[in-house]
Amino acid sequence: MTPPRPLNPDQLAAADALTAYFADGGEAPVEAFADLGFEDGLAIQCEMQRRAVAAGAVHAGWKVGLTSDRARTTVGIDDRPFGHVNRVLTSPADLPSAEIRKVSIEPEMCFVIGERIAGDDVDPASVPARIAQVCAGYEVNEARVAVAGNLAMLVADNLTNWAIVRGSGVDAPPAPELDRCVVTVSCDGEEQFSCTAAAEVDNPYLSIARLAATLHRHGMALEPGQSVITGAYARFRAEPGQRWVTSYSGIGDVEATIS
Repeated sequence: MTPPRPLNPDQLAAADALTAYFADGGEAPVEAFADLGFEDGLAIQCEMQRRAVAAGAVHAGWKVGLTSDRARTTVGIDDRPFGHVNRVLTSPADLPSAEIRKVSIEPEMCFVIGERIAGDDVDPASVPARIAQVCAGYEVNEARVAVAGNLAMLVADNLTNWAIVRGSGVDAPPAPELDRCVVTVSCDGEEQFSCTAAAEVDNPYLSIARLAATLHRHGMALEPGQSVITGAYARFRAEPGQRWVTSYSGIGDVEATIS
């Protein structure tokens, strides 16, 4: 596996500008990202993560983006960006709205890696044997930067991830069972959304294989113990006092309260 590439001057300047923005506020560093693209954003995200870990963050997993034809068509890229995950919360989770800017919540399946998954040619059929557990999950998102359609900045800012909430789970089912899973979202006891998994996102084992390929380009892999989320079935703006519960048929449930 190739080592991570050093940032070029434009990428480093953008990383410094984003770091300064998070420290001091003010205007989002749009100009620093104006001429940068998708791969630049991934490289900058890796640098931002290196700085976060140096400051005490613990790398706990990954998110994978662009996991539906709809999403890929919107941005015009047939790829799977990664996002670093530094918080994995256990259901039922308390989400402190005062600490999360414009918090939103997305139901997503969560996969706990059992064996290392690496390389640019991972066979999706080999993925289930390397998964320790498939869980009901949420992604918690934070609107940290107004990206104004700038894909490089969105990717550099970790695809808006704030945390994962991991609920109950099962041993890795066959791929068709994941596709048939019914995801039902409720807020304060009232159903808000329901879908069959395959109607909204790619099969998660395919997404994990494609994620491994993107990580490989940047000198990384999926490691045992990491948690991975594989695409949102829906997104909801969450408000203080709300209690969100989502059921994944055949897998389990996940719960979060916005405090």
